[in-house]
Amino acid sequence: MAMSLEELSLVDIQVTSAAKKPQSLKDIPTAVYVISNEQIRRSGVRSIAEALALAPGVQVTRISEYNWQVSLRGLNDVSFNKLLVMIDGRSVYSPLMSGTFWHTIDTLLEDIDRIEIIRGTAGTMWGANAANGVINIITKDSENTQGHFGQIAGGEYGYRELNYRYGTRFNENFTARGFVKGVKGQYYIDNDDTWRNIRGGLRTDYKNDNQHFTFQVGGYQTKSEHQWLYADLSSHLNSYYYQTELNAYSEGAYISTRWKQRQDTQYYEMNLWADTNATDEPSAAGKFHTVDIDLLSHHQLTPSQQLTVGGGARVIHRRTEPYPDSHYNRVEPWGRYSLDPVGTDTIVNTYAQLESELSNSVTSTIGIKVEHFSLNNSTELQPQARLLYQPNREQQFWLGAARAVVAPSFLNTKTDSYFLASVCVSEGCQDHHPGIIYTAANKDLKTESVLTLDMGHRYFASDALTIDSTLFYSQYKNLLMESDSQWRCVYGLCKDGTQLPDNMFVMVQTSSDNLAVDNYGFETAIEWRPLPELSLFTSYSFMQTSASCTGHVNCGPDAVSGSKLRYNHQPSHLLSVQSLWQINPNWQLDLWFKHKSAISISHQYFDAPSVSTLDARFAWQKQPDWPRIELIIDALGKAPYQDMPFMHKIDQNIFLMASWGIH
Repeated sequence: MAMSLEELSLVDIQVTSAAKKPQSLKDIPTAVYVISNEQIRRSGVRSIAEALALAPGVQVTRISEYNWQVSLRGLNDVSFNKLLVMIDGRSVYSPLMSGTFWHTIDTLLEDIDRIEIIRGTAGTMWGANAANGVINIITKDSENTQGHFGQIAGGEYGYRELNYRYGTRFNENFTARGFVKGVKGQYYIDNDDTWRNIRGGLRTDYKNDNQHFTFQVGGYQTKSEHQWLYADLSSHLNSYYYQTELNAYSEGAYISTRWKQRQDTQYYEMNLWADTNATDEPSAAGKFHTVDIDLLSHHQLTPSQQLTVGGGARVIHRRTEPYPDSHYNRVEPWGRYSLDPVGTDTIVNTYAQLESELSNSVTSTIGIKVEHFSLNNSTELQPQARLLYQPNREQQFWLGAARAVVAPSFLNTKTDSYFLASVCVSEGCQDHHPGIIYTAANKDLKTESVLTLDMGHRYFASDALTIDSTLFYSQYKNLLMESDSQWRCVYGLCKDGTQLPDNMFVMVQTSSDNLAVDNYGFETAIEWRPLPELSLFTSYSFMQTSASCTGHVNCGPDAVSGSKLRYNHQPSHLLSVQSLWQINPNWQLDLWFKHKSAISISHQYFDAPSVSTLDARFAWQKQPDWPRIELIIDALGKAPYQDMPFMHKIDQNIFLMASWGIH
């Protein structure tokens, strides 16, 4: 089960996401962290989202047993839209919620080669939504997943998992693998809501001396069952809430191809993929279909200069829920409707980047991307400039400046969201009436943007000790917030003269772009191997955010809710310490400590205690061709807790896993 020191060392690690080409970590003038397959496997996580907490700057908030909220460098929000998430270069960003549905992002964890995390602005190479960073989940070449692999797991709260993968070789150039994965359990620990997920996929690789062709296809389906409420506001009854069940689903499929060819001093690459996704979750019901192509080439102009040029296009066809004819007959606790439910959006771009070796110790990188968005008919520039200084083999200093944007969202420009409320009309709320709070679409929103300045230092003290530190400052403009709220209907009488049933109240607010945010912080990752059998991976992040806005009561000093307060009150400290101990060739003991600092504020909606957890993994394998048995405990000894205020509780979870590979 043990990996050698060299296999785990960051010194010789290769990264492809920074410049869309293989690079040594020592040659990259930006903040990068790589989570290896060994770290993922020995952390005991059951999902990709959980594994991301190993990296500095990444905040992973657990919403339920099978759903997560992930952000990078603060600004944590359910619909976090400033992080580009990809699997093998294929974006899994969902326009249905302007973020990532993490419960749909999964694969066989054994088949992940590594997760590359670019922290900071990366719009020049990756374009829209790479504002705070990029997460690229890179799976293994099918050549490296030959034979049979099976995995079975079970634990508390109904957790069951069954996985199988088979890889084969057709000839010396052509390999393939296929997998299926199934998971089920309780969605929340405090009720009987169930969760089921099944997915599968196929990957083939063809390689010869100077080219590599990859083809992938797959799909997934998730289902969850929940106790639910709805309101019938069409009649004048004292009781208008009714219990029901919500059977929510998400499903999707994808197909992708990647072609790489090297020819003398030039390198060419083409990525073409398409996917389709759908969900009936009330807050993001709809479906979308995407086709994306990206072309690039690297040209060695001189021995000291390399030019990268490329371009691409993306077409997104969307269908969202229109307003129903009888909206008030059945009103969900929250939901989203559109007056323009069907449409097609396009994004086109071109980019260039020049890397120059100015001397034996100094390298510069300058580049720019031009990107056009049809949704708001805007064209944005995303430049970057970086400098890398290596005075010796042990140390590196780098600094950079870059700008990126967030893709305009039809969620905010084409759809209206709402939630049910109860409006008090007397002291002590003895008399209250039903209400609906709408956030109306705004087609005139400006594009969100960020300018980031950062600098870093890497110290390769030895093969056993590496320290990687970064300072950053980011300035955000045109961030989304609520504004212009007003009562449209009071006691059922609306401003346009219409009469609504049951004396209901309606408040309408619009999305605006009046929020500006300054964000700064420090990140460090320390990798230390005090003994050949013991590895320690430590990451620490400190972040501070200052938000300002105009045009809404929530922008004032006495605000009790709103985007400004939410951004200003986020955890300042994140800490992760993972220890991997190879007790002997057959036994492993691994521990993972995580800490998130408290949020102290007088308003109950933001005040939150600190959260500290310790995960433990104990593994045994007699021989390489024997099954590997693992006992894993999440949140060892922890009483039920909330990872975020007003969320369902999370509890200690014990499960057993057996894995067996036959090559």
